[in-house]
Amino acid sequence: MNDRTLVKLRCNKEMLDIRTVSWTRKSPYSFSILRSELQQLEQRPQNRLISGDCGSFAVLRLTQRPGDMKMLEIRFTWLQEIGAGKVHGWQENIRLPYEPFHVFVENGEDMDGAEWRHLSVPEMVTPRYEFHSRKNLHEVARRPVLRRKLGRVLGRHFQWRGTEKIVIYDDGLPYSFFFEEYTPYGRGICGGIILHGAEDLAKAQYSVHT
Repeated sequence: MNDRTLVKLRCNKEMLDIRTVSWTRKSPYSFSILRSELQQLEQRPQNRLISGDCGSFAVLRLTQRPGDMKMLEIRFTWLQEIGAGKVHGWQENIRLPYEPFHVFVENGEDMDGAEWRHLSVPEMVTPRYEFHSRKNLHEVARRPVLRRKLGRVLGRHFQWRGTEKIVIYDDGLPYSFFFEEYTPYGRGICGGIILHGAEDLAKAQYSVHT
């Protein structure tokens, strides 16, 4: 269960309460979603649904790839107040097979308080890299030692769940790059892939800054 999340769903007539438990943490409270909101999502599956509860919010969408089962994807952003006008929190992505979820939700209207549990389905997607870089990438490609170092940092730092692609541009520093993450929900994290110690390429090291 190290890379999966246990989802607990409890029904009542108007609401669905969702809790999550992963290897490292659990949701701070149950997130409530109106049944009517899910009906909207079914009627417009090409759209996404944004639902808020207690300052946190969730983005839901239905997906289906050719030959695959229909999936319900939920990105939770859990937020908690820590005082002085500040909050802290984290994001959590889960994927559930939609058909058993839908069956329970439909039956749950007559099962007030009934609970359904299911482990999330890991997302088996490796991010795609798009280089919109000319000068710096050309300079790195000419130097085998930098090609290996850049390849290692890409493989080590960008295996993020929920990432569809990483777009990489030239940075102002030699052999360095600016990147943007793209997810199914739009742009995500951006930052730099910076080469430190470029005066000695054998000892120079890449690091990722966000």
